[in-house]
Order: sequence, then structure tokens, then C-alpha cells
Amino acid sequence: MPNKSMRILIADEYPDQRLQLEKLLNGLGYYRIAPVESFGDLQRLVHSALQPFNLLLGNIELASRVGVDLARFCRVSPQVQHALLYHSRQLKIPSVPQGERQAVSVSLPRAPDAEALESFMAIIDQPVLVGLLSLPLGVSTGHLKVRRSLNYTDPLFSRTP
Repeated sequence: MPNKSMRILIADEYPDQRLQLEKLLNGLGYYRIAPVESFGDLQRLVHSALQPFNLLLGNIELASRVGVDLARFCRVSPQVQHALLYHSRQLKIPSVPQGERQAVSVSLPRAPDAEALESFMAIIDQPVLVGLLSLPLGVSTGHLKVRRSLNYTDPLFSRTP
């Protein structure tokens, strides 16, 4: 089940390509998508974002035309969590070990098709477990006192230990 709160940027100068990628993502259950057509637009959107983008899906030539290495831009930008970059012809999503999935960046030789995009989203979109909360740093479960059973005969606001 996709994480519908993922924020995705599509950066490609070709409207047909942006639309095709957006439709592929919609088909996979992702709808928080912002398409941009120039590197200037991409840069302004990334630098002014209040929350990081979970994925930048971008055409490498979009940035290279203005002398920018898009892969490096993604690596140094704290507002881009993962990047799926593409340019030419052949296509293969490499496997990424579980321990290396903190920030995944992949360069493809051409725009991803449905199968490649689905494979990549499976790598970066971890399932959300409802009802499980992570503990704050420095707190271990040994310090928590959990009341395992309730005594329904006690008054609701009992002050006795």
C-alpha cells in the first residue's frame, strides 16, 4: 500500500514526458506530485520547500543544459530525500540493500516505464505501521512502566498506589 503522503517532484522539460510520469505515479497510488519544466523552477521549488521532497524524478539534461550536475544537486540538497534520474535509452533498476536505503539515488539511461517506477517506489516507500510509535532518542523500553491489566473495581480517579 503506497504512502499517500509522499511528496514527489517531476522535473522534465517535455510536457508529454511529465504527464506520462505523473500518470504512472497516479496509477501506483501517488498523488502529491509537483511537475516543473525548467531547472530554475526546480531550484526555486526545492530551496523554498518547507518540507523535503521524498522523491525527485528528473531528466538529467534539464540541469546539464544550464551547467548543473543534477545528481550532485540532489546529494547536497537536504530538501531532496531520494532521486530517480534519467536520460537516454536502456533501463534497469539496480537492487539496493535494505541497509543502504536511507537516501537512494539512481540514474537511468531513459525515462522510467511503469515496471521500473514501481520497482523504485517499492525500494523507497516503506510501509507505514499504524499504531506503532518510535520512542524518543535515549529512552529505552526498560524505563517505561506498562500497566498490563486493569482493575475495573478501582474508582476511575483513584489516588492510592
